[in-house]
Amino acid sequence: MAAENVSSLIQSITARLSGVGIEDAGIDARLLLRSAFEWSAAQQLGNLLDPPPADRLELLESLVVRRLGREPLQYITGNAEFFRRQFKVSDAVLIPRPETEQIVVQTLAFVRELGIENPRIADICTGSGAIAVSIALELPSAEVHATDISADTLTIAQQNATDLGAELDLYEGNLSDPLSGEFDVIVSNPPYILTSAMPGLQAEVAREPVLALDGGSDGLDLIRPLFVGISKLLSPNASAAYVEIDPPIEDAVMELALEQFPHAGISLLTDLTGLTRCVSIERA
Repeated sequence: MAAENVSSLIQSITARLSGVGIEDAGIDARLLLRSAFEWSAAQQLGNLLDPPPADRLELLESLVVRRLGREPLQYITGNAEFFRRQFKVSDAVLIPRPETEQIVVQTLAFVRELGIENPRIADICTGSGAIAVSIALELPSAEVHATDISADTLTIAQQNATDLGAELDLYEGNLSDPLSGEFDVIVSNPPYILTSAMPGLQAEVAREPVLALDGGSDGLDLIRPLFVGISKLLSPNASAAYVEIDPPIEDAVMELALEQFPHAGISLLTDLTGLTRCVSIERA
């Protein structure tokens, strides 16, 4: 990977990534270089006209090759941004996405609007812990619990909680099974993609854990028991649940929610692109 300077190296990597159809190839090239050289954005900018460090070029090339193979950038660098913070990720967890931040926003707004002083909050299918950790940090007085069926996933979640200084309790188990007592807010980003849609996923998404993606033939395999568990754990008054979903299953989810929570206010929330992203269940 010969290059006269860092700038020309970035241009070369960008061209290679663009050649295999990777969007935002220039951004990926810069982030791969920062990861390999252990540079900040400022260091990268300040070294654009300098020769790249020779002892780091082999590592950089290995990262570029992985990206050319459509491995997600976040798995390669080991980090993903969520709610203004950096979270550790590996191929054991779903990569946190900006649209999922809506769940955190809704939770914060609900708790603050009702003035719940010490809210008890649960995050089911916590994955990297991004949602639970973010809520715990934004609401220091909250008692936050999080569950996941995967021990490997919980290891990542615990690392993120420790690294970011969040206090929460993590439990290994299926959906809400490890939880007890009543909760003011329950959130979840469960598997919800139709099994029939799995083969057509973007190459990068297809590299993420199937366990965290595949929602079964109708997308509701996990959502059905999830709703049952939520109905048993949610406080009868002044409580809410926010569950991420996919547009193709929004009608079925709405019908299921109305059936499971007949006395709650049920609504579908859209993301910044106008697509349905979350079902809101609120009890007065």
